[in-house]
Amino acid sequence: MKSTKYISIDKDIIKENAVFEFNLFIPSEKEKKMHYFKHAGTLVSAEDVKKLKDIQAVYINEKERAYYLRYYNQRVAHAQKKYINFEEKAAKIYHKATVILHALFSNPEDPKTYKTSKHVIYELVETVADKNFSIDSIINIAEHQYTIMTHSINVCIYALNLGAYLKFSKEMLEALGEAALLHDIGKSKINSEIVEKKGRLSEMEFTEMKKYPMFGYAIGLKLGITNKDILMGIKYHQERMDGSGYPAGLNGEHIPYIARIIAVCDVFDALTSRRSYKEAMGVFEALLLMKTKMSKQLDVKILNKMIEMLR
Repeated sequence: MKSTKYISIDKDIIKENAVFEFNLFIPSEKEKKMHYFKHAGTLVSAEDVKKLKDIQAVYINEKERAYYLRYYNQRVAHAQKKYINFEEKAAKIYHKATVILHALFSNPEDPKTYKTSKHVIYELVETVADKNFSIDSIINIAEHQYTIMTHSINVCIYALNLGAYLKFSKEMLEALGEAALLHDIGKSKINSEIVEKKGRLSEMEFTEMKKYPMFGYAIGLKLGITNKDILMGIKYHQERMDGSGYPAGLNGEHIPYIARIIAVCDVFDALTSRRSYKEAMGVFEALLLMKTKMSKQLDVKILNKMIEMLR
């Protein structure tokens, strides 16, 4: 029997007198299970709002994700008619992207979810183009506790920043953002015990893991993606300049440019994210390691541009 999956939501939407089409749950650490906080269709009271101050996270059943996203999008649209500062707006887009990626990784070949993910890309591109945008504000918003979802969004954000810094056109930025957001989608086809393993993979596990870029490429084709830049970014982001990468062992400029950008952003986020078995590196420390220890694997020209941008 399949266990129920839950997704954390933005607590800010839970206001007095609100009524939701979805149930709200809160975790119990002692019992290690979810309890109802509010049933769908019931009014949120002042007492409920007061209780939320002591509750770290609120969740929904992932099956009710569509109801939540509909409500969330309406609320964000309403909030933007009032004054909403840049960091609030960016944080809401980041949260929405996390929820959508949960859906996409659960059902990677669903065209509806993929279509929704494209709207998030457009919002992220607009965020990077915003006059109030700064790389610091995005780094502050980004979640640095590693999960595949947060990692995919972070890589997308860093890639879009780098693309903007390199003066990419809007169309090219959208392709780069989509490839970066979907770069790990093939991991949805790999045994979760391998993907979520804490620590080094065995040789057999690594052989299995190396299949995921090709799985991602196949998923892209099934979703109807025809843009070669997007497909090549997904397929070749694990290739290395010295030919030591996978799946094809490409080297140097034989690796598509978009894949080389994603590779730099992928490594940077992996180093600066916290995992159960390692602490996160600081930005300077990570860039120094990439520059001194990985100059044969990564495109040094792109890495230098990233260093310039992060200054």
